[in-house]
Amino acid sequence: MKKTLYIIWQESFEQDESIIDEQHHALLATINSLHYFLQQGHALEILMPTVKLLLSYLRFHNSTEEGILRAADYPHLDEYIKKNEKVIIEFKAICREALFNKEPDLVLRFLKKWWIAHLEMHDNIKLYISDASGQYCRVD
Repeated sequence: MKKTLYIIWQESFEQDESIIDEQHHALLATINSLHYFLQQGHALEILMPTVKLLLSYLRFHNSTEEGILRAADYPHLDEYIKKNEKVIIEFKAICREALFNKEPDLVLRFLKKWWIAHLEMHDNIKLYISDASGQYCRVD
């Protein structure tokens, strides 16, 4: 039986800002890894390092976007920050519930819902994100 990815990367996900796109790829790769191991029958308790990695990476990604938006004078930055803080609190609560009830799919469903909402939020900030300028190291 072939195992499928939980969220498949699509061109429509691209934000035209390389660091954001790279981080989005990494987030989806980690979500898909969690999904893969759950399909393999691993319990969520065993996969908590992956869940903690996701939590850390969500915070890291939010900080990156916040920095870009701050530099671009995004007028709704405080609202953006509050929404992201709420997501972190909700993610922790879902993880606790999933562990307690032995329902790891709660975590995956939350992450898919978050991803969809995150992309919708990007519709509002894309102008500010794509306006970002920065020097990136390129290895040829």
